[in-house]
Amino acid sequence: MGGWIKILIAAGVATGGCSLVPAAAQIVQRGVVLEMSSGRRPVSGVEVRAVGAAPSDSDMKGVFELNFLASLPGDPLFLDRIYKQGFELVNREKVEQWNLSADAVLEVVLGRTEVIDSLRKRYYRIGMSAVEQAYRRSVVELEARRRIQRIAEAQYARELDSLTRVHARLRQQVDGYAALFARINRDELDAGERQALALLDRGDVEGAIGLYEQMRTDSVLARRVVGRNVADEDLRLLVPSLMNSFRIMRRLGDVEGCDSVGRLIGAAAAEVALKLEVVEWRFAVGERSAALDEYRVLVREAQTVAEIECIEASLHRSLEGATLSKSLGRKVDLLQDRINARMNWAKIKENSWTHD
Repeated sequence: MGGWIKILIAAGVATGGCSLVPAAAQIVQRGVVLEMSSGRRPVSGVEVRAVGAAPSDSDMKGVFELNFLASLPGDPLFLDRIYKQGFELVNREKVEQWNLSADAVLEVVLGRTEVIDSLRKRYYRIGMSAVEQAYRRSVVELEARRRIQRIAEAQYARELDSLTRVHARLRQQVDGYAALFARINRDELDAGERQALALLDRGDVEGAIGLYEQMRTDSVLARRVVGRNVADEDLRLLVPSLMNSFRIMRRLGDVEGCDSVGRLIGAAAAEVALKLEVVEWRFAVGERSAALDEYRVLVREAQTVAEIECIEASLHRSLEGATLSKSLGRKVDLLQDRINARMNWAKIKENSWTHD
């Protein structure tokens, strides 16, 4: 028997037969549960469950601890249940991005269901009232122009149809914004944002929506990033949050917000699929030339066959059913030529790796 085996056996006897393979160090993840817009009031009796840890309940100070026996710092933290009757989780976006850290105290924010529902209904009433008043005012103005200026029936019909479509889109936006505003945690806003959000309480819907858009534009995010002196690597950590904001604003028809956040995604995202999601949106809203330019840049930066195939599939989705001008048609043809050339280059490169 080899000498090293004898040493292992002897060590096993000396340690009572315990395994010599070191176990992962225990990590205690601490957190605190706070009530939304309450001046950071703690919430006790909240059940918190995480994958890989025993369940925990928040104490009178809102504090909870999760003990992980087989995890390492930096591992994703998957909270699969945060529950207290009568409350809803309002900072889910942040919670879903957490990683384990023994040094950090993670903040879970809950809102009372009845408060959130009441705010949503209130903001919905305020928003719908403003939308209906604006629509009626626009229709009255159009009718006056029809009588006084004697505009053609065809033009009148087109403008009325446009007003009706805008009206329908704004109604949908109000429903979405009401739900979002109802879940804003005012304890996390700075003084300027608090003052701006007060516009919503006074019934200034345009001011409130302007605040929501501003909070998600690149200018505000850039100021916060610069203030924290974060590196490019840290900016990339914001990509999941940016994508979530982009998808919300796309669903609400917020073109300006999507454009601002989309530019940040284009600069920060590493995955080509995320960038393509923004490019496809840009093409769909009518910015076709700009979208084709972005496709061209992505083709130039692509390094693998898989990336180029992804870009080509995205382009075909964008072009499906689209009617293009001659100039845009030529632009598409040139782009397809670039895709083909880049594909050949990538295949040659990958084949050379295979044979090395």
